[in-house]
Amino acid sequence: MAGIIHGITLLLIMLFFGRWVKLIPMASLAGILITVAYNMSEWRTFSSILKGSVFDILVLLTTFFLTVLVDLTVAIEVGVVLSAILFMKRMADMGKVIPTRIDSDVIEDYSKVPKGIGIYEISGPLFFASAKEYCEVLKSVGFDSKLIIIRMRHVPFVDATGLHNFKGALKILKDSETKIVLSGVNDTVCEDLKKSGIHEMVGKDNIFSTFDLALAAATEKVAQIGKKK
Repeated sequence: MAGIIHGITLLLIMLFFGRWVKLIPMASLAGILITVAYNMSEWRTFSSILKGSVFDILVLLTTFFLTVLVDLTVAIEVGVVLSAILFMKRMADMGKVIPTRIDSDVIEDYSKVPKGIGIYEISGPLFFASAKEYCEVLKSVGFDSKLIIIRMRHVPFVDATGLHNFKGALKILKDSETKIVLSGVNDTVCEDLKKSGIHEMVGKDNIFSTFDLALAAATEKVAQIGKKK
């Protein structure tokens, strides 16, 4: 929406104020262009993605250099193809049969969950096609709860876009003073969380392998919050 408004504004300026626009010093325009170019570069997002997996970094750098050295259209086409191939590889890796430990992580009676604790479960891969939708819902979940448990037992992998959006959603929750606990995080996803800084943001003491452990810790934390008040 912001881009549309900017475009319409520039069009109106060119149509009705064109004769005066040409009088603006080139030095002033250069300063504006430098600022706009800096904001468009999104270097913080760029550096964040560079902390992801090797394949995500490969896609990013390939697209980046093709944009600079060849053409934006070619870069987009190649980037889409590489992302599709990477996605298909990850989906294929999900088809492996691995040993499963039967434990107490089957508690589904949420009526026993203490007041003040919200529970949110992400089911499926947290990747570019679904990350925004997942995280938009997640942003609105925590405001009615002192603490939320995010169950990730059915998240087989995350990609760079998923990590970026997930980190943004968690930051909003932390800024609203909502405590965060993660449960059921597999080793692969946990490693990606460490690389992206989410592991440090949430705190290693707030990441658990089972829901039982997460619920016990969450109950204790909520009780402590109640005592402080």
